[in-house]
Amino acid sequence: MNPFQAAVDASFNHLGIEAVLEQDGRRETVRVLPYEEDDYADFGETRLKDRSGSYEIRNGEFEGFSKGAILEVSGVRRKVQSWDVKDRVRLKKILRTIPA
Repeated sequence: MNPFQAAVDASFNHLGIEAVLEQDGRRETVRVLPYEEDDYADFGETRLKDRSGSYEIRNGEFEGFSKGAILEVSGVRRKVQSWDVKDRVRLKKILRTIPA
């Protein structure tokens, strides 16, 4: 195992939150990390927070799943709206979710 994969695995194993990912009858327990990327919009003195939530997940745990999958984190169900890959060695994805 390369050192980058070992570091990602250690982070998810020690800091990750257990979640359930499901789609088309398939249900898998995975570990995710909350990802701070929530958008805020300011209107005068009022600040609105986007309802989306972002989570990092290891690539291997998201294989076979796609847009529309349901991610349940701490009893809250969220729908995967899109995902992105930002790390250069492509070890994890960022899932962008909305309330399900």
